[in-house]
Amino acid sequence: MSETKGLIISKETTRLRLFRPRPAPEPGIALVLFREGQPLVTLWPGDRLTSGEVSWGNYKTVYKVDITEHSFSFSCTLPCQGEAFEFHTQVDVTYSIENPNLIVERNITDARTVLEPLVVNTMREISREHDVEQSAEAEKSITERVLEESKKYSTGLKILRFMVKLSLEEDARNHIRQLKQIERTKVSERRQAELEKQRIELEVERTKMRMEFYSPLIKEGQWQLLALQLANHPDDVAAIAQMIRQQRQADMENQLRALKIMLEEDVIEGFQMEEASKRVLQRFVDSFGPDLEVRALGSGEKPKALEAKQDSQNES
Repeated sequence: MSETKGLIISKETTRLRLFRPRPAPEPGIALVLFREGQPLVTLWPGDRLTSGEVSWGNYKTVYKVDITEHSFSFSCTLPCQGEAFEFHTQVDVTYSIENPNLIVERNITDARTVLEPLVVNTMREISREHDVEQSAEAEKSITERVLEESKKYSTGLKILRFMVKLSLEEDARNHIRQLKQIERTKVSERRQAELEKQRIELEVERTKMRMEFYSPLIKEGQWQLLALQLANHPDDVAAIAQMIRQQRQADMENQLRALKIMLEEDVIEGFQMEEASKRVLQRFVDSFGPDLEVRALGSGEKPKALEAKQDSQNES
């Protein structure tokens, strides 16, 4: 395979005679015969003119056309999608002649000057469909389209093989690196958020299970069993203390609500009032802890804290 060169090797003016050697194409050469007012005739390797064609053809000019494979290379820039950046492009084209008559008619001597503008135009149409980070996809699409479109070029030339390599300028490479870093950061953040969500859901579920276990113990007053369980799970102490406070608060509110209803309905006798008051007051003291100690409520003795408060009021 040779580098691109003149496709028409020679042009010979001659008059064919019946008893002279008939022109026969050599391997890799096609002969194009010309006579005035008649279509060109092509002889491919292995073809020969008949005696009648020699006698009546009156061919005056014979062109030798190179039909072997040739190649050329060129570089260009192609726009990417949005045209903010460009692809630096290296192209290698391998071709041969498929219509020697057309080469002679148009006097095409340099295939590159014919094919390169057509190839570049096709490549630009495809490159605009791809973003700067899609160079591999663009190479594949360009190759497929050029090989397909070249069948419609009507140049007498046939592209046999086509290779394109796209590269990026430094700004484009930096842009791609930044985009990939942003995407990696997003993926990492999404994973972390999902893990945190799962951790919270698991913790909520564990807390719910613990509360479902401890709640009956608190309501039924099974303190020894509760203490044994907390001894093995000290991390649950704070949560259980809160549950106990909430339970006591709920019990106290329920008793006050019931007492209020009975007072409003006037259904409590005097001795019942005294006993109910004792129970409510005891609940208050229990809710405040051991700092306030009620002594001998049954005998009517006031708590020290209440006595001190009353003496202070009398002195004032």
